Amino acid sequence: MIVSESLEERLGGYQYLQLLRQYRNSILPDNHPAVIRVQNVMKRLIQVSGLPDVNWEIHVVNDPREPPNAFVLPGGKVFVFSSILPICQDDDGLATVLSHETAHQIARHIGEKLSQMPFYLFGSLLLQLLLGSSMDFSSLVALLLEMPASRQMESEADYIGLLMMSKACFDPRKAVAFWGRMQKVESVQPMEFLSTHPSNSTRIQQITEWLPKAMQTREMSDCYTTTSNFMDAFGFMR
Repeated sequence: MIVSESLEERLGGYQYLQLLRQYRNSILPDNHPAVIRVQNVMKRLIQVSGLPDVNWEIHVVNDPREPPNAFVLPGGKVFVFSSILPICQDDDGLATVLSHETAHQIARHIGEKLSQMPFYLFGSLLLQLLLGSSMDFSSLVALLLEMPASRQMESEADYIGLLMMSKACFDPRKAVAFWGRMQKVESVQPMEFLSTHPSNSTRIQQITEWLPKAMQTREMSDCYTTTSNFMDAFGFMR
């Protein structure tokens, strides 16, 4: 099943509007220091993402009821929940999270998940898309976007994200430290962000194995050259 990028973006657009309504009273203004910090990190990652023409929108949600989380919707809609910022500690930690989530978009994992949907669900999704939005449709879109990614997708996102943050001149060694902190937090507070991810011990082991290549990528980068296609430049692990 072939899924177009335009379909992915339309689905992301529906979910984006729903999230804006849901968090309308919790989204920080663009001049807030936390938003500026996230924007600055994303600006460096976007330069090397191969997706500079995407209409990026960045939002920081300050809602104490929400657990630490961050994600990027198709079409470049970025949501960061303020509760994850203390765990990130610094820009390298924040880049670890954002590069991983952006990597899912680079690799088009939403389209891959769409292709793996049962045919009746995919047909229902297309029908609702043609007829217009409804409550059922919104729920279906949310279900799709929240479907657990496969272990392979998560490893790909870790790999691409690590090299992306390295090319943007963030320190990839800080990724190991970040996931170590996440492991400690997760032991006392289960987090939605990690509910579909591999165990942190597995992730830390993999990232440690990839560090030599990541450090080499960082050393070779001039921090300004954009990469038109990360999948060609760095390769998948398939």
